[in-house]
Amino acid sequence: MARLSKTNAKAQFIDVTQAKSSVATRYLEQADWNVEEALREYYNENPPYDLKLEKLFDKYMDPENHDLISIDGTLAYLNDLGIDPEEVLSLIVAYVLKSPQTGEFRRNSFVQIWSSLSINTIDGMRSFLLEKENTMETSVDEFEPFYQFVFEFVRGSDSRIKVISSEEAIIYWQMLLDKRFPKSTERLQQWYEFVQETKKSITRDSWNMFFKFLVQVIEKDPSSLSGYDEASAWPSLVDEYIEWLEESGKLQKGDDMSLIF
Repeated sequence: MARLSKTNAKAQFIDVTQAKSSVATRYLEQADWNVEEALREYYNENPPYDLKLEKLFDKYMDPENHDLISIDGTLAYLNDLGIDPEEVLSLIVAYVLKSPQTGEFRRNSFVQIWSSLSINTIDGMRSFLLEKENTMETSVDEFEPFYQFVFEFVRGSDSRIKVISSEEAIIYWQMLLDKRFPKSTERLQQWYEFVQETKKSITRDSWNMFFKFLVQVIEKDPSSLSGYDEASAWPSLVDEYIEWLEESGKLQKGDDMSLIF
């Protein structure tokens, strides 16, 4: 098939996107005047707005701030999705829609993200979220970015706050990890007990690195934690946890590190 002339290619691009002439020229030049490639790149960078999603957002929006879904609207949205606010799936909703903090969704993110996924119904959203949850349950690589997001989500949008409380951390660890890592149940319970005793606030580094410790050390050998090396760059909280296990008789010192129940 013969390639369209530059004039016709530009006219077609503008007809589809309603973009300005200068924008059309930029994307077409980048794609060597291939309209299909130019459109693909344009929509990758400028997800289409679906008017159905605007109306759906309006159903839940804060009456005093039309660009925001606040706590009441969030609860109504989760209820329509058939999601309990206390289950992990509610956090996945926040992750997918880039919620800045508990109980908030922004109009732009809501409309753009669902538009880019070509989903504009509650049923479609629920199906996508369930599929996302299933993928995370079977893939550590998919789960880890979500796990890291939860710290920022709990910490909130105030950049001056750098930590979360030990109480908050334990609640979310239990929610995220207990069912996901049943092989490590005993060690996780001991970790919660240790963190509760220390009462130390949890930093982003401690939060993120504990997950790596769980995957790389606890999951591989929950009985003796043989993969632990005190010379490795674990956060001090993890090193203190190992010392606490040894001192409390839950882990033997030295090479023969066997669990004492």
